[in-house]
Formats: sequence, C-alpha cells, structure tokens
Amino acid sequence: FGSRGFGHWRAPKMAAACLACLAGGGASVTAAGAKPAGRRRRNTAPLLRLVLGALGAAAGLVLALHVVGAAFVPIGRHWLQRSSSGFVTCARRPGGASSVAGHSASAVRLRAVPEPEVLPPVGSVDEDEYLDVWDQSTMDLALDVRELLITDANVYIIGPDVESYEADIREMARLLNYTYVQFNYSEIMNATEAIGDLEKIVVVPPLVSVQRWSWAIMRHGLVVWIDPDGYRRLDVYERDRISKLKFPKKKAAFGPEKQLDVRKQNLGAPPADPIDMWQEADAHVDLQAHPDLPPVNTLMGSIIEAMLNSPPKWRGWTKQAKIRGTIAPDFENPFEIRRNFHSNGISPRLNRLLKA
Repeated sequence: FGSRGFGHWRAPKMAAACLACLAGGGASVTAAGAKPAGRRRRNTAPLLRLVLGALGAAAGLVLALHVVGAAFVPIGRHWLQRSSSGFVTCARRPGGASSVAGHSASAVRLRAVPEPEVLPPVGSVDEDEYLDVWDQSTMDLALDVRELLITDANVYIIGPDVESYEADIREMARLLNYTYVQFNYSEIMNATEAIGDLEKIVVVPPLVSVQRWSWAIMRHGLVVWIDPDGYRRLDVYERDRISKLKFPKKKAAFGPEKQLDVRKQNLGAPPADPIDMWQEADAHVDLQAHPDLPPVNTLMGSIIEAMLNSPPKWRGWTKQAKIRGTIAPDFENPFEIRRNFHSNGISPRLNRLLKA
C-alpha cells in the first residue's frame, strides 16, 4: 500500500483491486484500480469501506476500554485492600504506595467501630435454668410461688397437725406478702362472707377440714395438705377405685321400686376417712420425702410442683393462640400485665418453664 498506508486516497482502490485479483483466480492487474480484461466485475469498494470502518471503530473501542481500565485499577485495588483489612484501613502514602497493617504504624488508622456484644460460647447452658426445685433458694421459691399465684387466690392449709408448723406457715405468708388468718367458722353461711378476701394464708383446723361443708369454701383457693406421715398421693382414678371398694353400690332389688319415705333424708355417701378427704387437696407436702430441707422450702417447693404439673387452662389456650397467630406474640392478659407491674421477678428456672 505504500508508505502512506491506509490514509492515502488510493488505498481503497488498491485493496479492491487485490480482492478482485484473488477472486479472478490469479488474473493480472495492470494498474492500481484497473479493471480486468474480459467480463465486467462488481465494484466492491463501498463494502470494503464499510468493513474497514467497522474494524477501526472496534479498535478505538478496545483502546478506550484499555485506557479507562488502567485508570480504575489503582482505585479498585485500594478498595479491595480496605474491605479485606477488617478493622484496619490501608491509607495511601504520598508516593502512591499503600501501607498494610503491620508495615507502617504511622500510615494505619483505626475505625471507630463499637465493640460487639460478648455472647456465650456455643453449647453453653445456664445452670440456674435447669436447677431442681429442691435446690433453689428460699427467696427464689417465694418469687416463683408469688408468680404462679397470679390471681391472688387464697391458700388453705390442711392436715392432721397444722399447729406444729405455724411458724413455717407464718414465714411463708411473710415471704409471699400474704395475710395469715385462722379458719374460725362453724357453719357455711358465715364462711361464705370471707370468700371475697384475697391474698390470705388460711389455716384450717383438722376437725373442720374433715367436714364436707368446709370444702365448698376451700375450693375457691389453693388447698395444700401438710403430710408429716408420708402418705402416697393417689390420683383421681385410684381414689375412685378405693371409694367404690369401701362403699359398693347396692344392686337393685328384683320387683317394684321401694316407695320414697319423705321423713328420711338422703344424706348420700357416709363421711369419708380423713386421709381420703385430704387426698383431694391440690398440693401434697410430703415432709418425709425431703428431711434435709427446711419445712418452709418443702412447703413452697411442693406448691410450685403441683401448679406446674396442673397449670391453669388459660396458659395453654394463650400459647396455642399465639402459635396459630390468633393473637400477637407479645399479648398479655390483665393478670399478666398487673403481675409485671407489681412483680419483683422470678427465678431463671420458672422463666424457662413458662416460656417453653
């Protein structure tokens, strides 16, 4: 193409002539841009100009990308050093080189990042949450009993020898911030007047607790049986079976039914054994099961175990409603709102059990 290269005006014509020569199978060309002898061929100069223009545009684009990339490489390299250095930022030196942490203390500055919270190691367990109820302190037991008595219900103490544990019962009343009173009623009409008085520890004498009318009053609170003899607690099925053995039902006589005598009152079942009646209590305090503990700890621990083994229905209903999404996860009924306002806290063990 000569010394002028692609910039000369004859370059398209010479290129067209070369292509025509190659297409003609080696035909001779007399001059640059001359037409071969014989048949007339198509002019390919416009197509060649289009191809050469596209090649020039592509070369310019590649050159531009190379220049832009060379300009942004130091910036990207500096950003990568910052992101990979953690809490240390690699600053640029005046000479253009970057300093890495540990190489130059004067060129390194620390970020003002807040310290992360110290979390317990994976697999660690809070031992206070898994303590047995009999290993808890007296204050933790008192806090848990007060939390479980969320309705401020009365506690009725029954048993064969409640007078011997008066000091322990008074101590429990002091820890719970309850009022210690005696059940000094001889008939049900007078006793019903005291049902509305809450937050009381009521000690029921043995001769009154074995009478049926007193249980109509005690059913409005929590009945606790202090058992110094170590009887085995029977469930409802065993109590029903023993009752049927003691008082079997008479078979109906063959023939017409006996006429009703209005002069005789139907008193129902005869008076039960005192142990059978005390078996109906909500909590059974077996003092012989834990002789090494103070009676007040055994008393409050037995109440906690009884209330956790037979929780109120509304706790289960509330938990199921939160799982279904019927109520909000942070929903609290009026009893819980009032307890949170007046509560002095609960033990870690009870907190885990109530949130399980």
